[in-house]
Amino acid sequence: MRGVWVVEPDHQVAEGLRRSLRPFAHSWELHFGHTAAEARAAGGDGAALICDAALPELEAVLLEFKEHRPRVARIVLAPPELRPETFSRLQALSHQVLRKPLLPALLFELVERTVAVIEALGSERLQVVVGALGDLPPLPATYSKLSQMSQDPDVSMDSVAAVVERDPSITAAVLRIINSAYFGLPRRVSSVRETVRYLGIVPLRNLVLTVELFEGLAHGRRAQALQQEALLRAYAMRELLGRTPLAEQAFIAGVLADVGSLLVLAKLPLDAMAIDKAVEAGRLPWIVQQERLGCTSAVIGAQLLARWNLPASLVEALALRHEAPRGSPAPNVTTALALVSAVEWSLRAPESLRGEFRQAAEQLAVAFPQVNLEAIGRYFGRAEERSA
Repeated sequence: MRGVWVVEPDHQVAEGLRRSLRPFAHSWELHFGHTAAEARAAGGDGAALICDAALPELEAVLLEFKEHRPRVARIVLAPPELRPETFSRLQALSHQVLRKPLLPALLFELVERTVAVIEALGSERLQVVVGALGDLPPLPATYSKLSQMSQDPDVSMDSVAAVVERDPSITAAVLRIINSAYFGLPRRVSSVRETVRYLGIVPLRNLVLTVELFEGLAHGRRAQALQQEALLRAYAMRELLGRTPLAEQAFIAGVLADVGSLLVLAKLPLDAMAIDKAVEAGRLPWIVQQERLGCTSAVIGAQLLARWNLPASLVEALALRHEAPRGSPAPNVTTALALVSAVEWSLRAPESLRGEFRQAAEQLAVAFPQVNLEAIGRYFGRAEERSA
């Protein structure tokens, strides 16, 4: 049974939490407290610490757990009016910062997902594979610079374009991608300056990440195929969440979903070749990866994103990409990536398995009432037509 420590300085609020979480006592061994000292008592693999943002010494407690007990899930419950700078600090120290009020069932699901990611990234076999990969690549430089610039409300479009144009190969690749049929622009774009004015900084930054990853880590036909699949998946993710605040995060999750496969291809070519042969023979890639490597490429990619300090939602999306949702699927990036992956494999899997993936896609689509599964499938259908 999972040990869950709930630390709330307000005794009345704590009693309300005790009552609302009682239905989960069959899964959680609940402990309640009111002070930082009681928060520090949380421990054990698979444990979770849930603290109110008003707890005195909260940041010091979170830092201690981050440095010395990283396998305890750190969840902060914050009021809606929490200042952005405080939210950012807490986000850097915890696994999740959740805005109140929050339904108990949703809190249960979020804690379970967070612990699942911690367990996936902490497995001994994953550490062996990561060690075999050698030095993991740093966060791509141009993407990192554009991320910093995107935080400046006064940044000029010309200065953003100038950063990209310093590298002619990135410039050429970005223009090739944005002028592809899948982007669907009404006219051809001929410069990075025109691109940034048309798209904005964040979408341009995400295209740059695509280029730096897939054209910097590995080469050859397989790397090109992975890049094409990543872009198709990213466009499908945007189709799903394009009218929500999660649109760009969804796009980047689609781009990064197979970064673990790219790492295996670049660093462990013999393993990559054996996995590809098994897939060509009709097996599912993540099953073969688990058998040969002891972990999936999705979890390898999640580990890389965690080292890059990318948002926890992206790490979670990759780590749980092939996991069935715990409870009802929520309308978030994790569910979106699982849905898009299910649609993709309903077209790519051996015929005997396609029905299973179609059923999974329909179950996940419940989280997105407006979703058009056929529209998402058209991206991957086009790829299948070209490869046929």
